[in-house]
Amino acid sequence: MPTAEEFDEFYVTTRRRLVHQTFAVTGDLGASRTAVRDAYVAARHHWNKVGRLADPEQWVRPRAWSIAQRRHSARPWHKEKSLSEDQTALLDALHQLTDAQRKTLVLNHLAAIPMADIGREIGETQEKTEHHLQTATATLALALDGDVNAIRRRLESLAAPVDEVKLPRPPIIRRNGLRRRRNHAVIGSVVAVLVTIGAGALVMPDAGTPPPPRPASLVSKKMLLTDAQVAPLAPKQPWQVTDTTDNTQTSAVSTMCQTARFADTKGLGTWVRTFATATPQRGLVQSVEISNSPGAARKAYDTTLGWYAGCTVPRIQLVDAYDVQGVGDQAIVVRMRIPAQQPRSFVVGIARTGALTTSTVLETHTPDPPDPAALVTALTASVQNLCSSRVAGTCVGAVSTQPTLPPRSGETAGMLAVADLPAVADVTNAWAGTDPVPATVNVAATTCDRTDFAKAGAKGPVTRTYLIPEAHLPQRFGLTETLGGFATPQAASAVVAKVVARMKGCEDKELGSTVSHAVVRLQGAAGPSYALWRLENQVNQQQQLVPFWMGVVQVGRYVAQVNLTPVGKYDIDQKTFEALVVRARDRLHEVSQ
Repeated sequence: MPTAEEFDEFYVTTRRRLVHQTFAVTGDLGASRTAVRDAYVAARHHWNKVGRLADPEQWVRPRAWSIAQRRHSARPWHKEKSLSEDQTALLDALHQLTDAQRKTLVLNHLAAIPMADIGREIGETQEKTEHHLQTATATLALALDGDVNAIRRRLESLAAPVDEVKLPRPPIIRRNGLRRRRNHAVIGSVVAVLVTIGAGALVMPDAGTPPPPRPASLVSKKMLLTDAQVAPLAPKQPWQVTDTTDNTQTSAVSTMCQTARFADTKGLGTWVRTFATATPQRGLVQSVEISNSPGAARKAYDTTLGWYAGCTVPRIQLVDAYDVQGVGDQAIVVRMRIPAQQPRSFVVGIARTGALTTSTVLETHTPDPPDPAALVTALTASVQNLCSSRVAGTCVGAVSTQPTLPPRSGETAGMLAVADLPAVADVTNAWAGTDPVPATVNVAATTCDRTDFAKAGAKGPVTRTYLIPEAHLPQRFGLTETLGGFATPQAASAVVAKVVARMKGCEDKELGSTVSHAVVRLQGAAGPSYALWRLENQVNQQQQLVPFWMGVVQVGRYVAQVNLTPVGKYDIDQKTFEALVVRARDRLHEVSQ
């Protein structure tokens, strides 16, 4: 049986590093100290069980993190005042990560446990955990100085303020743990006595606010999709329900791209039901979130849509989107894919009816996502089922589906998002985009067009750069986009026309340049336009060529220029670049409306 001496040794040898890890996750040293203390008190309470575990620290740590995050959320304005500028910058950068990304990064660098154990601790598969680590590393490097190798050192620097924290001595933790166990025993005895006396004698008038309704009374399991209702998603394969849960027993997310367990963190409840087929394997996840009001559900709907529109999973591509009318108060379908030797495709349907938000995510192992029609049928059935809830709103009417512009990504409005970018060769790492900066120099221009947005009359043009930092590609590889708004659509059209004219005459004026793969689709001020070219510049007498893909797009008075600089095999074809240019054109609608 685990002894008190063993607990004291465990506490003394692990407590300070656990405060260090918790501080890195929350950025709140006071909350971290008290949370770690309470977690060890709970461990002492259950030491007969915890002490038998292979690694008791993996029992204590999630509890400490949960308590610390709950306490920190009660005072989100709190900032540590005794930190250096580097430490403050690090905590600010960590705060930009999702909860899963931040925990994965901290566990990898400060706990030094295997990736499989990290996945189990945060409730994720090893594949998702590795993705979280890659994304977190790239994001943190971009937010700081770009040095990936310095991340561990900077995280370790947070130990300095932790060393100044006074932690309770082992006897104090031990006594509190024993007192906690006695109190639990007393409370259990009292409850048993009260139950014996009879509940009727204990009823007191309640002068306060009535408790919120139980989630199951608002949405029951019977309102979820059945295997028969999802049958159209794979007519030749039987579907089977594999799990139904309220999503409270784990910190894991349910679907690809989801960055948090709940879209509405203050909601009344959640249902998650999963389905699967045999080979060829398909999977479906249905989620239902119950909000306190239709207004809160609207925010949950937007958050859910933002998970997919702003997805940063490596190689992920937002293929297209469809507006769905006649299904609830709001509904949309988006299609996504991950090109690879073992490709994955997704069709995501999201709908809201009253205070309920539901999503259905279909995953297939195919290069291209299935037609959206079958998913719309399943989404319609989902809303129809939920209409029997007393917190539902608009039900189902005449259903119609129309292609629509890609939903906003949450990144820079009017500019390409990470989910818009192409998969490159066999690179398995994620793209990352910088924050926009003033386009004092148009880095998207080529030696042929030499477009200067500011000189052409654009007001406040900006430039964004996109890289794949974890892939360690040649330094010249990258993508840039410049965006500018002009006084009138006519002025914007004139800029585009000048680019087209200069590219057409480039080979005559620039003898070392070759222009090919030209595609010109201009509508002038009357409608959206785009054009693209492949440019190769000879840079030395050895006939070495430097290639570029360049495109220019216009919507209304806004113009954007896109430049992809490939290197060797890290290149894309004309069809892929044209799709990227068209997406850049579509993104301009976000600022032109």
